[in-house]
Amino acid sequence: MTVRRYNSPVTADTTLVTTAETVVATLSNVGTTRPGEPIALKGWLQLTTGASTTGVTVRIRRDSLSGAVVGEGNVEQVSAAAGSTEAHEIETQDSFTGEVPSQTYVLTVAQTAASANGSVLQAWLEAEVGN
Repeated sequence: MTVRRYNSPVTADTTLVTTAETVVATLSNVGTTRPGEPIALKGWLQLTTGASTTGVTVRIRRDSLSGAVVGEGNVEQVSAAAGSTEAHEIETQDSFTGEVPSQTYVLTVAQTAASANGSVLQAWLEAEVGN
């Protein structure tokens, strides 16, 4: 079985408006070739948190910001003082009962308790299809 990889690196800064969930990477045209074929998803981002930020929630969603969350999105406490730069990552798996010719995924992040905007400096979203 052939494994297919799709990736979407982002190097442009993205502003995180206080505690609003924001899309920081989009990966389109991820497809399966047989029913039930797994889609392994990995996301990574580097961000500078806004003032008063105590944690961040990283999620992968289907389609768009309003799409279904794939796996879970849990608050992760920041490891440095607010205003510092740090990296966060997420890994999950998506599967469908039928064949999917073209699926879009987005990597999102939201700050917790932020009183000022943060910034994502770079991000990366990858899908691996097949097993």
